[in-house]
Amino acid sequence: MRQFALLALAALSFSAAADSIGTPPVRPIEREILQWVNAVVASGATPAMAVAYVERDESDVLIAQGVTKTAGGNNVDARTVFRLASVSKGFAGTLTAMLAEEGYLALDDSVIDRVPGLTLKDPDAAALTIERLLSHQTGLPHHTFDMKLEANAALQDLIDALPTVKPDCAIGGCYAYQNVLFNVAADVAFNAAGGLFTMELKRRVLVPLDMQDTSVGRDDLLSAENWARPHVHTARGWVPVEPKPTYYQLPAAAGVNASIADVAKWLRAQLGEAPEVVSPSVIEMAHASRIDTPGELLGPRWRRERLWGAGYALGWRVFNYAGTRVVFHAGAVQGYRAMVALVPDNGTGIAVLWNSNSGVPAGVIPNLLDREVGLSGTDWLQLDTLLVAAQRLKAQRARRGRG
Repeated sequence: MRQFALLALAALSFSAAADSIGTPPVRPIEREILQWVNAVVASGATPAMAVAYVERDESDVLIAQGVTKTAGGNNVDARTVFRLASVSKGFAGTLTAMLAEEGYLALDDSVIDRVPGLTLKDPDAAALTIERLLSHQTGLPHHTFDMKLEANAALQDLIDALPTVKPDCAIGGCYAYQNVLFNVAADVAFNAAGGLFTMELKRRVLVPLDMQDTSVGRDDLLSAENWARPHVHTARGWVPVEPKPTYYQLPAAAGVNASIADVAKWLRAQLGEAPEVVSPSVIEMAHASRIDTPGELLGPRWRRERLWGAGYALGWRVFNYAGTRVVFHAGAVQGYRAMVALVPDNGTGIAVLWNSNSGVPAGVIPNLLDREVGLSGTDWLQLDTLLVAAQRLKAQRARRGRG
């Protein structure tokens, strides 16, 4: 079965390659990624997905397959825009580090001093520094007010209610992931540099890196000429829905949209290939782990088996992946998921974007990370299973066509 699966996947990959990129892939890594992406999409695991693999002194590998919308959508390509969700936090962390380098702020500045009117229940609220804000050392319970945000509460009402939240620990005393309070980083940037977070990000990062498909906010997503609709799974399969506005209230925490081609540029900048935009000192500042996050070792199977340690930096996770340092983040909102990973010592970066909440495409990340660290023998995507699902789905569609 294994040999049959690989042969069938190869045939599927090369037949689809002509449609997606014009010519058959040349580099072995490109062939491999194309096989994986085709298998995932053909299995029905997600309507579309896009993968970027960047490597120092090599051209970008950009693979995009599937459709922007089931029933009437267009084929996705390298410039199709997806939501990045919490991968946005790395943009906020990097922008803040840039402002620190330029002297607009210091990471040990008190957030309370930088954002007048922000109040917390903790009597030592002034201890909340910018560094602690961006590394989730706020003392608040995990995901404070996320459920209310998802129920369409207004962001300002949630900020005003923060003084009612009992801390789980002293500020700086524990790690607890935040979205609502993390977004105060946007206010910090505005008060420090005088420009809205969106404008500062565009001026300092997006324009200099020529990230033409990248934007912030729901309106910009909807106005893009080429964007992937979010999908939810029903008894009828994947059904497109409207992008929810909820987390778009948090531009610094979850508001960025981008194509896989632009994310590849972002990865290269984070690897030090655009020092005139993102300097080595900014990268060091943004990627330095500030607090241990052992709970990450209890996540999906690949994390349980591969991670030897985990921490949080400024909007970035930092993993010890089987002895190799990996800078990482993932994001998920209704109908979208995104994952990015950097292996700085190897000069490589990986990104996967897709327009559903399926967990299947996530297997691309550990598959490629295993390759980076020299491990083999584990197929985190389970290609044989995907191929069986693809054949079953093809037969179902054929039967419906005859009917």
